[in-house]
Amino acid sequence: MRIMVAILVAAMSLPIAAAGTAKKKVPSYKAESSAYVLKRKDAWTFVTENRSFRFVDVLGNDGSGYEAQLMLEESYHNERTDGLEGVQGRASVRAWTLVRGRRRGLRWTFQEIGNEGVVQDRFFRIAAWGCCDVPVVYSYYNLLTGRKLYVSNSDLLEVRGEGGGPQAVRLVAFGYSGMGRLERPPELQYGTDMNIKQRFSVVSSRQYYDAPETFVSTNEELKKSLELRELTFVIVLRYGDGVELRIPVEADTLRADRAVLPEGYSLHAEK
Repeated sequence: MRIMVAILVAAMSLPIAAAGTAKKKVPSYKAESSAYVLKRKDAWTFVTENRSFRFVDVLGNDGSGYEAQLMLEESYHNERTDGLEGVQGRASVRAWTLVRGRRRGLRWTFQEIGNEGVVQDRFFRIAAWGCCDVPVVYSYYNLLTGRKLYVSNSDLLEVRGEGGGPQAVRLVAFGYSGMGRLERPPELQYGTDMNIKQRFSVVSSRQYYDAPETFVSTNEELKKSLELRELTFVIVLRYGDGVELRIPVEADTLRADRAVLPEGYSLHAEK
């Protein structure tokens, strides 16, 4: 039995007019959000379906200007059931390219397990909320291409090299892929916001609830970000009991063959 308890309807008109001309109204997109309760004999399930729009200006690779202006349509379906832990969620995002004098064109679309999303630099980040000992899972999609790149359980680490713009930044991610995949080893990922250069499974007897904290360093000081002239540094995975894995990056290449690993740990290259 489905009981509707609330409905919110939002409409957004999207006029685009050249400077110095009268505003010309164009067909609007509309988003409808709702909340309702599914009443069953054993439990109630509380459901929200939220849809919204936002505009995003996306920087080009060198950072000197914007490469694209996008309109994003976001949809989130979340369910919480009495007696069950956690909130089950699904996210869907669509992007249109906006160009003066042209019709809006659908650029990309994706669907992902998750509860909410945000724009972060040149990424769209979907968060699947954690529950109990299951970690939060962040999925990072490139805003220009709609490609899924990184999966992590914490914020990406940034290492900025010489030059300007997004392509001067290298990113480090580490994490498990979430519920249903917790038996798989976590992955260490290294690359840019356009492409993952290298990916390694970190194999050990550790369980998903015993994950390390990730750092970058050029000496003994552990940091969450670096600014360097040359992309040579060390990625450090530190567990709560003090065990450390140290994986060097030399001249912008992750060197698994020179990693310092305790007994029982190994790195396996992934495609």
